[in-house]
Amino acid sequence: MRDTSTKSLVEGALLAAINVILSIMALYMPVLGTFAALVWPVPIVILGIRHGLRISILSTIVAGIFVAILSGPLQAISIVLSFGLIGIAMGWAINKKLSPFKVLTIGGAASLISKIALVYITMLMIGVNPITEEINLMKESLSMASSMYEKMGMDPETVHTTVESFTRSLELLPILIPGIFILSSVLDTFLTYTVTKAVLARMGQKLEDLTPFWLWRLPDFAVAFFLLGNLLVLLETYWPVGVLKAIGSNLALVFGFAFYIQGFSLLAFFLGKYNVAKPLRVLITLFIMFNPLFLQMLFFASIFDTLFNFRKIY
Repeated sequence: MRDTSTKSLVEGALLAAINVILSIMALYMPVLGTFAALVWPVPIVILGIRHGLRISILSTIVAGIFVAILSGPLQAISIVLSFGLIGIAMGWAINKKLSPFKVLTIGGAASLISKIALVYITMLMIGVNPITEEINLMKESLSMASSMYEKMGMDPETVHTTVESFTRSLELLPILIPGIFILSSVLDTFLTYTVTKAVLARMGQKLEDLTPFWLWRLPDFAVAFFLLGNLLVLLETYWPVGVLKAIGSNLALVFGFAFYIQGFSLLAFFLGKYNVAKPLRVLITLFIMFNPLFLQMLFFASIFDTLFNFRKIY
């Protein structure tokens, strides 16, 4: 028992040290930092799987203390809260032998909570809304880019039209923050699970596989939520209460994005079914991805697949 406890603490200390290194990379190395931020939760997940919840929490706290000493408390809170909670939650869920879907759901919820908490903590500590500041920076960058393109001799009318279009998009951005947070949480969780699975495989430990991509299919109610979102956006024109557009836009964003992903799953299914050569599969996928017309057709095919189950997936 003592040997097991010592092994847990040693492994926890080693992985906490890895997290400190990843934190420094995320804070001070622009290119490598992006990769470091994406894999930060993985050591915490592995600790949760191999040694339980207590060790994963202790390792996260230790990593946070060292980051606070090296870079300051705000950076420590930002790193640990952004990625530590998802690592702890997913490690606990996998340790409890939950299904991959439940693991991703718990991890996604933890990631979403951490993002919301981080915004509020930042507002409390420095008195600034980071989302508003980011949008203001985008607007300033847009204004600078407009002036630069005009000085380069571009048609002022074209520049003005383009800038106006982007400005309208930025005005819509604040009400889409919930949907963006949800989508980024799903992506965080999926990447963490995938990387953790690969790392554990090298360590001789197998993690349960996710459903193959070509068999991904949304439940029937996804169509209803997507249509409801678009309906609420339209109703805002006739019944301007403010909240309808916000709810509708986020529903349309989240489920619309999900239908695009399922569209590529549908494409992968039929390309595999008809034994299309792999290089040609890549070319077809890239062609559709960058062709608005075919991308829209794939989107509607995805919706009809949800309704009529072309692939006969149950």
